[in-house]
Amino acid sequence: MKKQIEVGYTYSIIIVTIISIIITLILNIPLYFGLLIGLMTAYGVSFKKGYSQREILKMIITGIRSALIVIIMMSLIGMLISIWMASGTLPTMIFYGFKYLSNTNILLAAFITSSVVSMVLGTALGAVSTIGTLFLSLAMGLNLPMAPLVGAVVSGSYLGDRTSPMSSSANLAAAITETNIIDNIKHMMITTLPSYSLTMLLYWIIGNNFINNVSSFTEIEYLKEILASNFKISFISLIPPLLILISSVVFRTSIVKSLALGLIASISIFLLRDGASIGNIVGTAFLGYYPKHSEIAEIMSGGGFISMKNVLLVVSISTGLNGILEGTRMISPLIDRFSSNIKNVTNLIHKTAFLCIIVCAITCSQAITTIIPGQYLKKVYDRFSVSRNTLARTISDSGIIIVPLIPWNINAILVSSIMKVPASQYFPYAFLCYILPILTFIYPIFKYQKNKGI
Repeated sequence: MKKQIEVGYTYSIIIVTIISIIITLILNIPLYFGLLIGLMTAYGVSFKKGYSQREILKMIITGIRSALIVIIMMSLIGMLISIWMASGTLPTMIFYGFKYLSNTNILLAAFITSSVVSMVLGTALGAVSTIGTLFLSLAMGLNLPMAPLVGAVVSGSYLGDRTSPMSSSANLAAAITETNIIDNIKHMMITTLPSYSLTMLLYWIIGNNFINNVSSFTEIEYLKEILASNFKISFISLIPPLLILISSVVFRTSIVKSLALGLIASISIFLLRDGASIGNIVGTAFLGYYPKHSEIAEIMSGGGFISMKNVLLVVSISTGLNGILEGTRMISPLIDRFSSNIKNVTNLIHKTAFLCIIVCAITCSQAITTIIPGQYLKKVYDRFSVSRNTLARTISDSGIIIVPLIPWNINAILVSSIMKVPASQYFPYAFLCYILPILTFIYPIFKYQKNKGI
């Protein structure tokens, strides 16, 4: 017989899950193992309280289905990135980016270039591992201070995680809050434009101290030579990302269809212009791009469907766990307690932002940081007549953007590993990553009056 599951069991599941996640981080094993332990614990509690195995399995499937679009999208992005590397799309973007860096502000250029690449890729780590490593080589060659440069790359790269229509985090936020991602991105402009402008100004001021003469930029020319000699640098290579942006932004085609269109265009270029074999294309799309040229491999390699394995498992298991918590109504009492004393819109947004930061700091997962507030606060936003786009924006501004600032977060660990600078050193210079959360707390104070919705 089914029974109401006491709130103590819910706390136990959350504590077990958090401890398991912390252990995976300490032992440097995949995060999904910790989430899997949490899922098994929730499964056991639900079964003990009278839910059948079939009912619990149905809850898990329902939870996973809520993120199905994100799972498909991440699979497509993994294949796109590797095909873009191999077919010259990413090398062309990087080549033209470096072409205009002579005698310029390196910090500002790093921020803007990282922003553009991350918006196209939809992944911060993808931007850090491509454009970030190039700026890292450039900084080393020019003997520039590393911390400010890495901070600029991180700021620009994580703009894509939050704002790009190709971002798994942005798409997950849209799916969980039941909103349209393009509408969310438009809604984000309220905080994006002032934050981005202020960040540009700060990098312009600081970066002016590091401007070098044209003669100092031999490293840029060397990198351009390597790219030009190993890839076909041409406008044709830029057609796939342009098609994706035009399709999703102008024609408002679903992101999955837009990505599929971009993938087809990339494969066509790789096949017809570059003469790649079907076997090479399939291998690159699924296993990633690993060039034999050692210097090219240092600049860009990886990608492919297999590169998304951990992300796909984290999203699937966390949404499955969420399906049990929601299906058994275990989480409802906690959310009721959280939302019971919310008095106005400002308080609601502040509490949402605070919850996102806490969940992010504890779980070290963008997916969980998105799922918990998005899934359980959307009805609270409805009750206050506040647009769910505001919920998606608040999650993005306070949870998704801060992950590289938390030293024990997997994002910060990976960034530090790639860029060779610890989070504690680049933190002060990753301006966008903390200006956005600050603005999220400040903005509603001036925008919303007490008890007033949007």
